[in-house]
Amino acid sequence: MHVVLLIIMCLSAAALITVLINTGLNALKRINKESLSHEAILNLLTQLGYSDDFEGVCYGFSLNWALAVAEGQEKEALFYQQVNLLRAHQSDLPSALARVEYKKQVQERLSPEEQIIETLPALCKKICTAQDPIMYKKTYGKLVWQPDITTILQTIDTDASSIRQIFYKTHTFSSRQEAVDYFELLKRIGIGSDVAVVISTATHAMGFKREGNSWLFLNINDLYQQQKDKPYFTFTSKQLVQELYRVSTAKPLSRRLTVNTDFIALKPNKQLSIALDNQFPVFPAGPRATYKEKVSFMALAAWQGDIATVKRCVSSGLSIFSRHQFSDDSPIFTAILQGRRDVVKAMMSPIQHHVNKHRKKDGTTLLHIACEHGGSGIVEDLLNVEGIEVNSRDKRGRTPLMYACRSDNVAMEERLFELLFEKGASLTMKDKDGLTALDHAHANKHRVAMRMINEKLHTVVPTPTPAPSAGYSPMSFFNRASSNTPLTRYNPSDTIPDLGSGRSTLQGTAPHSH
Repeated sequence: MHVVLLIIMCLSAAALITVLINTGLNALKRINKESLSHEAILNLLTQLGYSDDFEGVCYGFSLNWALAVAEGQEKEALFYQQVNLLRAHQSDLPSALARVEYKKQVQERLSPEEQIIETLPALCKKICTAQDPIMYKKTYGKLVWQPDITTILQTIDTDASSIRQIFYKTHTFSSRQEAVDYFELLKRIGIGSDVAVVISTATHAMGFKREGNSWLFLNINDLYQQQKDKPYFTFTSKQLVQELYRVSTAKPLSRRLTVNTDFIALKPNKQLSIALDNQFPVFPAGPRATYKEKVSFMALAAWQGDIATVKRCVSSGLSIFSRHQFSDDSPIFTAILQGRRDVVKAMMSPIQHHVNKHRKKDGTTLLHIACEHGGSGIVEDLLNVEGIEVNSRDKRGRTPLMYACRSDNVAMEERLFELLFEKGASLTMKDKDGLTALDHAHANKHRVAMRMINEKLHTVVPTPTPAPSAGYSPMSFFNRASSNTPLTRYNPSDTIPDLGSGRSTLQGTAPHSH
């Protein structure tokens, strides 16, 4: 018996050793110090104690690169040195930082490389701050959405150098040659090497700048792929277009490329707006542009806040609901999601009398979505539409107020709840689970909602509770609205927690999440 047990123990130990060896080998395979992957950057952020909920940081990375370019050659060179050191220390950055801290404590002089290593945590924080402004609401001091580039730049710019977005446009190219013509036009305009351009698709952000007669192109997914000592590519206009089509279009033979361009610099350039305002073209028309391509173009313009292009799309008869069906692909959904108040107002003008009619499959209306994701400004504009139903229900009987109670950073505004109360939002209506808005606020630990609803309940005479109607069903936006944690009715004796800013419900859902 003892012999059998000894054999089993030996086999188990051998199996464990094999597993550990394989795990170590796999880890070594993942860490290639000649490259720096997107995943490696995410791991570095986790090592430094930043949120591990990021699905990607392409936007934050690209904006920090653009800021460095616009600040001049010295800052741009520093950025590349920082990226090189992130690559070199992708497996041991905390240890490297600890060594630097020890040398400072014993008053040893830091080497030039160690001085740069010391700046890496600050760079990583700036990447996170730019990637998800809603998560870092406390840093900004207000609600800021991802497309608000100038505000983001002002926040991450520690030198207060007045770098800003000097021009932006949603472009669509019907062919590769048309895209090549665009980049050649930029050369003729005389765009300088101190102007950085963040170029984005619906899911990814990259950057390019002029370097002599060539283009320097930065893509977080392909760092150090062309040269082992530089994180960027050097391309001709034709090569850059080929690369953009490769990384930006789902189909290799796709004709059309649609992108947002954000020009970032210290000084404005009037020639940009004059030369590019109506180029390539403002609106994709003609038989070669499919309906899906047109709607995608409009949604991308809505995301960027390209109001002129949005108005052109609306006046052409293009539906803001995507074939008149309200869905996650609808341009107006994108506009609400990114807090684009002016865009939503422009889109709403021709359809105000249908404001209650258009619902998603789960029964949510524009007001439901705005209460959870759009902020108080968009909610105010919707509530001012004549005939808006403030107590409309989704398929689970949930009202817009209940959705506000299920949000966190976006709806953590007293003004939003004041607006709903002023328009008669019911505090006593129950959804199909028998839960009130206060129950939802309690389940989500929404301190603002709990306080304001409790105050309101103590100043009004309760009205009879309507019986749950057949209604509609709750929004399960990207599987986030339907929680696995069962909701319970609110107990007035429960204390209201003093929470921090919380986690943005939009994380990972913004267009530039990778």
